[in-house]
Parts: sequence; C-alpha cells; structure tokens
Amino acid sequence: MEDINWKNDRILLTPTNLYMEYILLSYNDYLVKKLKDVEITHGELTYIYNIKYFPSISQRQLAEILYVSEANVAKMVKKLVKKDLVKKTKDKENKSRNILSLTDKGEEVFDKINVITCGWERDLTKNFTNEQYFEFKQNLYELIKESVNLG
Repeated sequence: MEDINWKNDRILLTPTNLYMEYILLSYNDYLVKKLKDVEITHGELTYIYNIKYFPSISQRQLAEILYVSEANVAKMVKKLVKKDLVKKTKDKENKSRNILSLTDKGEEVFDKINVITCGWERDLTKNFTNEQYFEFKQNLYELIKESVNLG
C-alpha cells in the first residue's frame, strides 16, 4: 500500500471488504516468498484448508462452502489429485458421491503452510494483547456468520 497513514475519515469510510482484500493480497505475497519449494496457488490452498478442516467432505459440500460451482470444484480437485495432495474415495452410502481427504503429501504441505501462516498471523497481530487477539478472532468469526446469513 502506498500510504499507510490514512486519516480517520478514510479509515472509517473505506469498505470492510477492501481491508480484507489488502490483507489477503499481502498474505498471498508473503506465501509466494515463503513457499518457493511448494508449487501451490492461493486457490489450491483454500481447498486444502477446507478439505483438512471438514473431514469426509464431498465435492458438492465443498462447492457450497466456497460459493463456487461443482464444476469448479471438480477442476480444482483434479489438479490437487494430480499433484498427489488430495484423494477421492467413493462414499460407502452413496456411490455417486466423492469424499475428499488429504493424502500424506497433502498433510505435509498443509502442516508446512500452517506453520508459515501462523508465523504470518503472529507477526501481523504482534501489537495485540492476548485479549485483543482473541476478540479480533471472535469478531472475524461473527462477521463470517453474518455474511453467510446475508447470502
């Protein structure tokens, strides 16, 4: 960002989504620099995190969570399977449904990315007290819930 010393009126009038974009752009830049040995895109990272955090998730459920089409999920999953990061298994109760999970390599990549992400987050919030950090996370969670309700 060119000028990080905004006046209070600019801070108040800047839309929240723009702040989120700036943070994500900075995070993406940080990841690119730290993950030179792991060939993964930010989009792929989003899928890996969600597959990790939602065990036994189907492709349809993943599409719903990420607000994308099932075709987009199928394309991304195909790439992740080719990279040996994700595996698909048929649901025992519904053979037409694919269940997604991380491979051993996918788990290793997740662990590496998670360590890097935790370091970035620690640096990002270094001026927060523990209470401020917890409140920040709580507020983000509340914003997620509200954004889902608006959709």
